[in-house]
Amino acid sequence: MIFYGGLSKKRVLKIHSFVLEKREQLGFGQRRLFKLVRKRFSVEIKESTISGWIFRDIIPFEQEKTQFRPKPKLSKTVLFNLYFKKKISPDTIGEKYTVSGNTVRKWIIDYGGKTRTLTESMNSSITKKLLREQKLFIPKKSFSFIDPTIAYIVGVLCGDGHINPKHITLEIRYDTEFIKEFLDCVNEVYATNYDYYYYKPKNSYITHIASQVICQDFLSFSKYGTEEWLVPEEILNSKDELVMGSFLRGFYDSEGHVARSSVSSSSINYKGLKQTQYLLEKLGIKTTFKPIKGGKYWNLSIFRKQRFKIFREKVGFTIKRKQEDLNELLKNDIYYKEA
Repeated sequence: MIFYGGLSKKRVLKIHSFVLEKREQLGFGQRRLFKLVRKRFSVEIKESTISGWIFRDIIPFEQEKTQFRPKPKLSKTVLFNLYFKKKISPDTIGEKYTVSGNTVRKWIIDYGGKTRTLTESMNSSITKKLLREQKLFIPKKSFSFIDPTIAYIVGVLCGDGHINPKHITLEIRYDTEFIKEFLDCVNEVYATNYDYYYYKPKNSYITHIASQVICQDFLSFSKYGTEEWLVPEEILNSKDELVMGSFLRGFYDSEGHVARSSVSSSSINYKGLKQTQYLLEKLGIKTTFKPIKGGKYWNLSIFRKQRFKIFREKVGFTIKRKQEDLNELLKNDIYYKEA
């Protein structure tokens, strides 16, 4: 059953109609639609719920007439063959017979069976095979499936994030909203529950994502590292402004700076920064690109009020202080022209 925090059926259906209307008008994904709903109705509908509405055509309360109808119980022979002999998980069995995994577990216990522990489940050959093949299947496909959530993660990894085959690390001094947004995206994509912690010796906030599966996914998407990071071709070739904007927001949360007259980013990586310039200009944001510090580094800058407005609308910052600086920049009357 889907719960809506005590909202009336009429109100939920009104919000559902609003979401579908804005989806059609603006093409927004669940994250931006979540923010629109919160602003318009002063309530929060989970992003996963909104995702179901717009991507899987779920209609609120559509199944309430049948959701409490009892499901026929599998025979002991069939159930034990699937669970004990074939080592199929209760959740997978449940999907096949349209019941929950917990219902399948209850049936096993009712029949006198003993369910596997988490360790036993994770060490089963079928689970290991699924972890190797199913989760790693996504990056083997064309990257054209990418959504704004994944694009944001890649943008952060091209900036501040560190990744190797076993760990992803993000460490920041301030701006906890940044690390929360990054983790929200990772947890949304992988249904995980990673968190961050305060590290007193360095006065910083850190998250460690210790998953070879997740690391291999993102290492297959692109190159990373200060001198060699690249924007994935599928993002460069994308026609989806939300995907391009989300990658840029992740990158600018990491590497962007708002000065008195410009929004800029600097890097030793010429090719990566030129690709970033290309994405900005695809969004209609003209830029200035030039060498600094004797040609060792490169600077990508945005000048002029109209370009700041487009940047705020299509990219923006998760980091509050940067977004506030951008808002202040738009209030100023002095705007320096490009060199």
